Amino acid sequence: MLVLHGWASDSTTWSVARRSVDRRRFTYAYVDFPGYGVARPAAPADGVDAMAAAALAAADDLGWHDFGLLGHGMGGGTAIRAAHLAPERVTGVVALAPVGPRGMPLPARSYEVLRGTWADPGPVLGTLAPNLTRDQRDALVAVTRASLDQHVWETYLANWTGFDFADAVGGYSGPITIAYGVRDPLITAGYLAHTMVDLRGFTLVPIEGSGHYPMVERAPATVRMWEDVLGDTTEGDAADGDAVEPTRHRTKGRYRWEQRRPHPRSTPTSPRRLRPLRTRRRQPW
Repeated sequence: MLVLHGWASDSTTWSVARRSVDRRRFTYAYVDFPGYGVARPAAPADGVDAMAAAALAAADDLGWHDFGLLGHGMGGGTAIRAAHLAPERVTGVVALAPVGPRGMPLPARSYEVLRGTWADPGPVLGTLAPNLTRDQRDALVAVTRASLDQHVWETYLANWTGFDFADAVGGYSGPITIAYGVRDPLITAGYLAHTMVDLRGFTLVPIEGSGHYPMVERAPATVRMWEDVLGDTTEGDAADGDAVEPTRHRTKGRYRWEQRRPHPRSTPTSPRRLRPLRTRRRQPW
């Protein structure tokens, strides 16, 4: 499963959810978009197509032909775009609080407010995700400051507000699930009904007790939801009776991964292709 983060931080934002994932069923690869986290030396992607291309390139590096896509915020919108760029490869999509194919044009004043919040995103995060604990909010703020700079912040703000691929969403017929936090003031049911209208079809899932970060605010329930949805489409690689060993944490340039190691006769992806993650910062979650 290829996992795409949102605007405000790199793939570290999935740390809480990672405690609940079923590593005996799934291999997760957590992609950092160019300019973020382990991909910070790279120039930021210019537009949603470049973001989708970065995600598909990560799958190529892993040797994955078929995979599910999970994304949050701008990563959710990018997952939808990637599925339409490579429909023969994507087995299913789950998008959490996603920016839709029509983007999210903002009033000039609101745009400028968001552009200036990289230095102190705490108040905005608190508004978007009212169920975050103070420690969780502070951790997200710390990750924002550590994983990207002002230039990357501004570049991706322009990207996600300007998503515009509604005329190019007819080529993917696989399952798409759109999940949103009931208490999210930004990605609401009304917004999704408007911006997702161009898709062939999708399932809309409200997450009670959550705002914009359901994978943090309601992590166990949200993980169960996406694993139930994507399970039937991503588990076909391993034959019955395959041996499963503990998770391995790796990195290769622009993503981190956690691997379900199957029997040698099944999934061909080899951990020897990836170099070990030599340093790992302690997470304040």
